[in-house]
Amino acid sequence: MLKSSPTPPSPSNMIATPSAISTLRDIAAHLSLRLPILLSSSPSSGKSLFISHLASNLHPTIPINELVVTVHLADTSLDPRALLGSYVSSPTQLGTFEWKDGVLVRALREGRWLVLSDIDRASMEVLGLLKPLVESMGLGNWIGHRAGIEVSGKGRVEAHEGFALFATRSLAVGHGRKVPPPTFFGSHKWHEVIVPSPDSEEVAVIMRGRFEKLLGATTALINLWADVQSLGSISSSRPIGLRELEKFCQRVERLLSSSQTMDIDIGNDAQLSLQNIFKNPTLREEIFLEARDVFFGAGTLTTSARAHSARISSVVGAHLGLDAERQAWLLQSHTADFTIEKDVNGDVVAAHCGGTRLLARPMRGMISSGPSRPFALHKPALSLMSRISSALALSEPVLLTGETGTGKTSAVTYLASLLRRPLISLNLSHQTEASDLLGGFRPVDARVRGGELMERWSELFGETFSRKRNAGFEDSLRKAVREGRWQRAVGMWKESGKMARERIRGKVKGEAGYVSNHI
Repeated sequence: MLKSSPTPPSPSNMIATPSAISTLRDIAAHLSLRLPILLSSSPSSGKSLFISHLASNLHPTIPINELVVTVHLADTSLDPRALLGSYVSSPTQLGTFEWKDGVLVRALREGRWLVLSDIDRASMEVLGLLKPLVESMGLGNWIGHRAGIEVSGKGRVEAHEGFALFATRSLAVGHGRKVPPPTFFGSHKWHEVIVPSPDSEEVAVIMRGRFEKLLGATTALINLWADVQSLGSISSSRPIGLRELEKFCQRVERLLSSSQTMDIDIGNDAQLSLQNIFKNPTLREEIFLEARDVFFGAGTLTTSARAHSARISSVVGAHLGLDAERQAWLLQSHTADFTIEKDVNGDVVAAHCGGTRLLARPMRGMISSGPSRPFALHKPALSLMSRISSALALSEPVLLTGETGTGKTSAVTYLASLLRRPLISLNLSHQTEASDLLGGFRPVDARVRGGELMERWSELFGETFSRKRNAGFEDSLRKAVREGRWQRAVGMWKESGKMARERIRGKVKGEAGYVSNHI
């Protein structure tokens, strides 16, 4: 009898460095004892990556997004009922309510891995709710004990065999400094694992493993990142960590893939600067602009933020061999190229924004139409669309910040219309609820839906029968819809549909048939 080979684990982006292996061993040891695990580290040190790597290797047949459930607790407005569950309107039995398990209870029942992100920023109410579950997973329990939690009115919910509980907290701690102990409510019940930040040698190993095309420039790029990181951060900017270095290397690698003129010396890169590695001055200017978007192109434009951005710009420019005058020109006077690529029929195929080529959606029977309204391609708009295009090409989320009326929405709308991409615009406010984004059950006015159905029926009716000869029937139906007599309205809709089918089949003779005025 042949046995099917096990499904290989899903690919992981983890690079096996000494600190990563040590951290995985600590997490696995705690996981084998079914303990609640608290992962503490500086931002972008790999906490989520380690959890995903373990999950993909321990449960290779289950997709990561189905096994690992992440709940962000930084939002202090999180309702604890979302964790345990609540009564909701029944989708099958109108006018009744039914119980729906929350994310915590579902994870317990289905044996998933629950990750509580930023637990040190959670509200006291949420922490109090989690404490009994954490206590039930501690050491000293009898053999065969299952973790669980009491749900009001539903009794005790016990954990499935594969359930695991993780929590994370991120602290702005420099390399080599001790991580302070947790102080949130119930923290002493968690078993903490410190995730160390990779040192300079491990960072080089990670970058070489992730970006093979940058082997000759890895050390120089890391030196640039380290010098920028040494400048620190201010209140209006976010800390620069390993995630920013990875994003920067990804953008540089994309430039090398599309560049036609480059000269990279992959010899002794430890002693070469970026100016010596990238001989092409145009390529260095493009790298400088990518560094702007990653390191200092965001943040509130306060006086301190502008001064901090100027310091970072000077450091990046020095590494790339660009003087202050050239840096100022790139930041203030440089205009990105923008061209539209069309086929023989004049339909848009792609848009070239700076060094990025964005493909348009295929026509597939659609009527060719350009942007709905004119758009002025002035210098700020071209620069904005170039930066948006780079982020879109790398699947990065974009946050556009600026005064009202500066063209944020207009630029996105023009680009989406040009590329025939669907655009959904949502106006968010403090009154916006999660159901506005995800969907949910809401009371519906039958008159609104009935009016929409009546308008659609009227169009079809006029194309099938004579409106003049059947005016009485149509007026009677409109009156039934207006007065909310739905039984009569539905009966008349069915009768007209029946007559239409007979007419199409040739059972009704003449140019225009009559519809009975009585049901």
